[in-house]
Amino acid sequence: MTSDAGAGSSNSDSNGQVGSGMNGATPTCPRHPDRVSYVRCQRCNRPTCPQCQRPASVGIQCVDCVNDAKKAQRPLRSRLGFAAAQGPPMVTYVLIGLNVAVFVFAPLLIGDAWAGYLGLWPGYTAEFGAQYLDVGDDWYRWITSGFVHFGWLHLGINMFVLWQFGSQLEPALGRARFAALYAVSLLGGSLSIELLASSGVHGGASAAVFGLIAAYALVLKRLQLPFQSLLATAGIWLVVGFVLPGVSWQGHLGGAIVGALTMLVMFRGVDKRE
Repeated sequence: MTSDAGAGSSNSDSNGQVGSGMNGATPTCPRHPDRVSYVRCQRCNRPTCPQCQRPASVGIQCVDCVNDAKKAQRPLRSRLGFAAAQGPPMVTYVLIGLNVAVFVFAPLLIGDAWAGYLGLWPGYTAEFGAQYLDVGDDWYRWITSGFVHFGWLHLGINMFVLWQFGSQLEPALGRARFAALYAVSLLGGSLSIELLASSGVHGGASAAVFGLIAAYALVLKRLQLPFQSLLATAGIWLVVGFVLPGVSWQGHLGGAIVGALTMLVMFRGVDKRE
């Protein structure tokens, strides 16, 4: 038998190296030119080294082709029409971590009066501020007050409810929308406190949490799922705030209203796109 030494055959050069292709050049990975690879990508047919190989349904693809396919792929959408967040609810976990971190480390860094330095003081006056160092009307208190908790029980209840609703809403809305919903609800609670409350220091994540609860109720209604029991439970907690002393019902009310309005605006954006 005879062998054809034409195109596509393997030749041995003077150094004993094996080549392939028209010019007998050794195939190397485009990303790592110092690595020889005889495995080729099923899409672009370029050599790809073991580090750049990605298993595909048929054969092997290079990492560049896999990345290009991911960019061209349409995002996975939830039943609500939003781009869904895949994987664990990272924003929810980060928010829980921030609340716990503030509760643990703020007393060490600021002192025992840390809640006063970070909390919201409605009805603040210059005369009142001159008497106490931890009192103020600083703009940042609208945000930091949402991370102030007055005891482990207060913190634990809010974080449990945040995890409960955050783990449901974040995958359905997407991380960016969920973070926006939480932030706007928090600010809505602060606004309501400034408008409706008159004294004392206010703090807690419950304003933002009530915004999540109101948004979740609207989600259930949009999906034609039972939502009445959720509204009844939230309503009970809201009424309790009017009765029990030391509960910022103003923040709960403002957070719920703004959270519901924000969710309606998000639904409006989806309906327009569709």
